[in-house]
Amino acid sequence: MKQLFNKLTIANYLQFFQIARYTGLFLSGVILAKCGVELTVIGQYEFILFLGGLVSFFWIGGIYQTLLSSYHQESDKKGLLSKTISSQFFLGIISSVIAVLYLFIFDKSLNFGYLTITLIGAYLLLNTLTFFNEHYYLIKENTNKLTLYAIGNFCIQILAISLVVLTSPSALNFSIALVGISIWKAVVLFYNLKTEKISLRIIPDWPFLKACSPLIFGLLISGSADYIDSFLVIHFFGNESFAIFKYGAKEFPLSLLLANSLSLAMVSQIAKPGNQEVAINELKQQSSRLMNILFPITWIFLLASKFLYPLIFSAAFEQSASIFNIYLLLIISRMIFPQSVLMAINRRDLILKTAYWEVIINIFSSVILMWKFGIIGIAYGTFVAFLSEKLILAYRLNRLKIDFQQYTNFGKWIIFTLITILLYFFVENFL
Repeated sequence: MKQLFNKLTIANYLQFFQIARYTGLFLSGVILAKCGVELTVIGQYEFILFLGGLVSFFWIGGIYQTLLSSYHQESDKKGLLSKTISSQFFLGIISSVIAVLYLFIFDKSLNFGYLTITLIGAYLLLNTLTFFNEHYYLIKENTNKLTLYAIGNFCIQILAISLVVLTSPSALNFSIALVGISIWKAVVLFYNLKTEKISLRIIPDWPFLKACSPLIFGLLISGSADYIDSFLVIHFFGNESFAIFKYGAKEFPLSLLLANSLSLAMVSQIAKPGNQEVAINELKQQSSRLMNILFPITWIFLLASKFLYPLIFSAAFEQSASIFNIYLLLIISRMIFPQSVLMAINRRDLILKTAYWEVIINIFSSVILMWKFGIIGIAYGTFVAFLSEKLILAYRLNRLKIDFQQYTNFGKWIIFTLITILLYFFVENFL
């Protein structure tokens, strides 16, 4: 057992954290569906989570990818952490205010009361601040605390949502539960800030935010695919269809989490002075190992999804399985990592330029395929956009004399890709 733990890298611990977090969210959804919570209430709960991501995913990602790529070269590491949390606080306040104003003024269809909207605002601010914790443990390589924090988050998430479902499931009570979860994470945050003797300031460091801006805008554009899809569903198909779509439009958590965690962890490793060639080769080896695990698991889920969805959730979510199968195809783009290398070598400008193309491809492909295939066509558009983004990034990186095969096991990737696509068409046409 000791030998096994000695082989684990910091990337593996971050992967465990992400798996625990998303497993908690997934099981919360299962609890809602299996306990007979009304689709309207499930749709409200999913919208709160969706709104939290919508107003913050881009700047959280941009700030922390900048932190990870800069930390090991920075002489004033404490100052960099202070700039990070202050920028996060500033942008968190703005995002929460925008979300609350949107709910108060524009969106009346969700029937949120004033108290519920206020609680949503508090949840958004607290939750966005606490993303500091896992990244702090990552750069400090404090694997024990990262593991304990992951387990604590998971247990509190399941407990809080279960209590609401068993007592009185409503948008108000789910908002209270989400605030409670965020308070726990905020306690951990302030402990970490006290440990580093960092004060929380509302005024950010403007040069630091300027350095983050290419990644922030790049993620805002490229990461908008999920939110564009969601708004198309709400606008054209209604709130109940939104719940069905969101339960299907869940990328296979293991591939999403393991790939993102590997990508984040390797940015800081590639960025270390004198370590680029070794770290890029390590990225190739670790991504190849991920392919060996994740592609076969994806094939199993492709074959089983149409039987599992009604069983795990309910018959009302049967259509979600076809949407989920399309999202399983995203593993094809997840298993290549040009963005990690580009971030590490500080070519964030190329990520931003590629993001423009991705969002254009996503909008056009989603709308066109929606006309042809209905709600499922929106999911097809996401697949097209994600794969296009990675291939464009790989092309740009190749022009910088870093070949695709330096960081990717190309032969394995192309064979597994073809098997996955053929299996998808078999499942959708013959099962």
